[in-house]
Amino acid sequence: MNLGQVKQFIEDNKTNEELQSYLQGLNPYSVEGIERFIQSNKEAKSWFDSTVDKRLAKSLETWKANHLESLISEEIKKRFPAKDEKEIEVERLRAEIENMKQEKLRERLTSQAIKIASEKKLPLSLVDFFIGADEAATTANLTVLEQAIQLAVQQQIEQRLKGDGYTPPADSTRKTFTLDAIKGMSQDEINKNWEQVKQALQNK
Repeated sequence: MNLGQVKQFIEDNKTNEELQSYLQGLNPYSVEGIERFIQSNKEAKSWFDSTVDKRLAKSLETWKANHLESLISEEIKKRFPAKDEKEIEVERLRAEIENMKQEKLRERLTSQAIKIASEKKLPLSLVDFFIGADEAATTANLTVLEQAIQLAVQQQIEQRLKGDGYTPPADSTRKTFTLDAIKGMSQDEINKNWEQVKQALQNK
């Protein structure tokens, strides 16, 4: 029987336990033999590397679960020593005082803003939106609001004015304003004579 016939015989009887036991006895497994097989066979090496990677990953996760959190906590304590009760209380009091200061400042600025808005006949419902970081900023914000309102009124007047003023009935005691006169009136004058001004504009 030649080598080819031997190989064929082994292939044909590979399920024969007695034969397999005999063959294993001829070439018993050893660490060196397995290592040589893995290094020489690409599929075996790929399987072995994948198995090792999975076991390493699992071991790393287990180590993290058991040790990492405690190591992180210890490092944080080293870098940021825990504050004692007295320090915590002092910080809390400081925060409360700062909040009280901010509330008091807000009240004062609100009061100032309402006073300015009342003097300038600005809508009080908008005051809260124009309170700044300090008195100067609040005053500046309200000035911007005043200018915006005046500009809007002026634009409305200019859109309606086209030449002649409104002439009331002969028996009316109201004043007669020409459109040129209205253009030259101040904001206060327009406010004082708003009914006549409005009537003149409505009739244009």
